[in-house]
Amino acid sequence: MGLKNGDYGEANVIKTALVNFLLDTNGAELIINELPFLSCKRAADLAAIKDGNLIGFEIKSKVDNLRTMLAQIADYQKIFNSVYLVYSHKFINSIEIKHIPKAVGLIMVDDANGLILKRKAISKISLDKSAMISVLWRKDLEKLVKQNRNLDFEQLKEMVTRQCTIKRIQKQIAFSLYERYGEGYELLLKEKGQRVIIEDLSYITSTKKHLVAF
Repeated sequence: MGLKNGDYGEANVIKTALVNFLLDTNGAELIINELPFLSCKRAADLAAIKDGNLIGFEIKSKVDNLRTMLAQIADYQKIFNSVYLVYSHKFINSIEIKHIPKAVGLIMVDDANGLILKRKAISKISLDKSAMISVLWRKDLEKLVKQNRNLDFEQLKEMVTRQCTIKRIQKQIAFSLYERYGEGYELLLKEKGQRVIIEDLSYITSTKKHLVAF
C-alpha cells in the first residue's frame, strides 16, 4: 500500500509526526508504515518493534469517521502487545473514544498536528496465535516447526498453532519483519534530514512484495 494523496494527506502528516516522536524518544527499533495483518484484511497505520514487543498505531485524522474504530482496535489487540489510538482533537468528546478499552493508549493530535499523550498503553502478552500467524510467510512457518514436508499453507499454520508458544511466534514475527523492512528503515535513518517528512514514509511503506505469503 503506497502513499496516496487526497484524504490520506492528513493521516500522513500525523504519521510523520509520530515517526519523529518515536525517533526522538528512542521508542522503536523498527517502524513500518501500513503493516498488513489478518491475511491483509487489516493494515496497521503504523507499527513499531521495541525490545521484541509489537506496537500498533491506529490513526483517526479529522477527515476520518469512527464507525469501524472499535472493531479495528479489537483486531489490533489480537497481535500487538501495545496498541495506541492516535486521534484528531475533533473527536475529543466522541462516545466511541470513551468506549476504547483501558489497555489501549491514547494520543491526541492538536490543531498544529502536535501529539499529546493522553494515556499510555498497557502491554499484554496474551495474544491470538491464529491472528499472529497471519503476519508470517510460508518460509517463516517452516522455520518455526523446523521442517519442510509437503504440507500446504493451512496445514503449516495449524502445526505452528499447535506446537509453538505465543512467545516463540512473536520472536519469529519480529525477526521476519526486520528481514522484510529493516533495509528500508535503515535507509530512512540514513536519508532523512533533521526531521522525517512525508516523502520519507515511502522507505518504510509496504510494497506488493511484502503482501505475498510464500
